[in-house]
Amino acid sequence: MSDRLHHLLSVYQSGQLTEDQRRELVSLLENEEGEALFAGVIGQQLASGIFSLEGDLPGTEERIVEGVMEKAGTARRAPIRRVPFVRKWGWAAAVLLVFAGGIYWWKAGSKADRSVAAEHPHEQHDIAPGSDKAVLTLSDGTSIVLDSAANGAVARQGNVAIVKLAGGQLSYSSQGAATGEVMMNVMRTPRGGQYRLALPDGTQVWLNAASSISYPAAFVEKVRRVRISGEVYFEVAKNKEQPFVVDVEGGSSVEVVGTNFDVSSYADEGQERTTLLEGSVRVVAGASSSVVLRPGQQASVQLNRLKVASNVDVDKVMAWKNGLFNFENASLEEVMRQLARWYDIEVVYERGVPPIQFQGEISRNINLSNLLKVLARAEVKFRIDGRKLIVLPS
Repeated sequence: MSDRLHHLLSVYQSGQLTEDQRRELVSLLENEEGEALFAGVIGQQLASGIFSLEGDLPGTEERIVEGVMEKAGTARRAPIRRVPFVRKWGWAAAVLLVFAGGIYWWKAGSKADRSVAAEHPHEQHDIAPGSDKAVLTLSDGTSIVLDSAANGAVARQGNVAIVKLAGGQLSYSSQGAATGEVMMNVMRTPRGGQYRLALPDGTQVWLNAASSISYPAAFVEKVRRVRISGEVYFEVAKNKEQPFVVDVEGGSSVEVVGTNFDVSSYADEGQERTTLLEGSVRVVAGASSSVVLRPGQQASVQLNRLKVASNVDVDKVMAWKNGLFNFENASLEEVMRQLARWYDIEVVYERGVPPIQFQGEISRNINLSNLLKVLARAEVKFRIDGRKLIVLPS
């Protein structure tokens, strides 16, 4: 099989791969033994400079090759001791691991998977990932659990109808002239929840887990002002006559005309971060410190001290909104904080925090046990006690 895989890759590289050979290559990649051989072949050819991605290798195999090449190349340029890479592919729950010393391939349901489960019986305790969950609190104090509410109209605030749409989204629709009364609403997502919201002005809002946004049911004042905690992504509807301001729990604020940006203000992260994707925003910290961001910049605020970073990895910032964990250059503590919020678990370190850094991405839409199997390949050991995840000494 090894010789045949070498041959097919060579034919592919020459651009002469026939349809029958393409199907054979796919079959080899789907085979457990072929997976291991594939990783070894690609690793050898990358190291020798033989292999590059050209031509048209469609679908499954193209994504595999791209991921191996890109991340294996990155690992060689910047080797880190005990670095796992994980990435979700759109097929067979496949996960690729790249370590400093080589390339390893893991596939859910494979013999290797069962072996890991046998070695780590604690991972049999499954915890489902987060989902679309939120509670809406109206101006009169009435609370509506949105994940259990039926689609359609769920409430009314003055001349504004509040409608639950399919796919975890809430929308506000004006049905007449706005009254002068300010009716404040609050949406909160729990740990293990996320939700999307269309504000009365058309601004689109995404709430990450353990987040909240307070806003009026109709923007009747000169400034469209909302208040948030946790992590929230905004696509603000443009209105130069009515600026948009986000007050961040912790003290800073973000002033907007019309733009796309992410604000993270989790208390356990130690700082507030505003990342600009499009447009322009002014971040204000304290009485006299402010900065106007350009796309790709991030402002961080800690104890009213304002810092700006350029060329930020926007894919990492926005991974949560796109259904991914992005662990690029993330410490174990950073990874565990994300897991704690999304899986609604408590993380405990039995004997200090192992100095491990991670690279890559993995879907947020998998059970905790599958994610722990991947992390275990980085020599991270765990024990689960109910909803408590205990990190053990390596």
